[in-house]
Amino acid sequence: MPAKILDGKAVAKRIKDQLAAEFAALKAQGKLAKLVSLAVGSDDGTNSYRKSQLKQAEALGVAYAMEDLRADAPESAVVEKINMLNADKSVTGIILQMPVPKHLNGESLAKRIAPAKNIEGIDPVNLGSIVMKQYRNVPCTPRAAVELVIESGIDLNGANAVVIGRSTIVGKPAALLLLDKNCTVTICHSKSKNLPAICRNADILVTAIGTEAGMVKGDWVKPGAVVVDVGIIDIGGGKIRGDVDAESVSAVAGFLSPVPGGVGPVTVQMLYRNLLDALKA
Repeated sequence: MPAKILDGKAVAKRIKDQLAAEFAALKAQGKLAKLVSLAVGSDDGTNSYRKSQLKQAEALGVAYAMEDLRADAPESAVVEKINMLNADKSVTGIILQMPVPKHLNGESLAKRIAPAKNIEGIDPVNLGSIVMKQYRNVPCTPRAAVELVIESGIDLNGANAVVIGRSTIVGKPAALLLLDKNCTVTICHSKSKNLPAICRNADILVTAIGTEAGMVKGDWVKPGAVVVDVGIIDIGGGKIRGDVDAESVSAVAGFLSPVPGGVGPVTVQMLYRNLLDALKA
């Protein structure tokens, strides 16, 4: 029997409806969320992403503003703009659109965003807060991955969870979030030995590799396991695939979050969940 598909679009729709209700309730109390997108230069990818952000904001009743700097803007000008937004009490959340031009350091600039307003959560304070189990803005992709694990209905207490990938953006925070759900967590990476054997012991397998489409095969997977694919690999022709070989894995796993249509749609909602949490704080 093939794995049950963890439908990210359906989960995202449910979360979106919940968020809309909560934003409306806060707005009735005079609390209005405002999200600011800061871009240094622009390209088709940035413009498309911002249209998606705006559409979602309008659907949730969230104010959305775009701040734009020239592509050749010096670091000092970007820092000045970030400081201005940090100080603006009407701004609830800030997104620095990536990538920034090559003469700038995007990671360094993102750290300049006040942690309370850095709703993407990729900064030392928000990442460190996960370790302390004092969640603020949790990185959106790992938060979405764990949301889909929960959607499977598996008992997380004592479950063996394996996370392939140790990036600060996905792998490490995903592992910490699963640990806080009482899973027994193993983190694997490019230097791990006997990777397929480790994965075969996993009740929950989260893949965040992103280098080789379909790398994770069915014989890596424990029968009945929950598999959440976070990898995104461009295979040309406007198509993407994930880390998981969906056909062979689906024949073994109990649940599978596919690419596309799995983590991606939920990640968008996690951004606005962070914004909601920031508004409540």
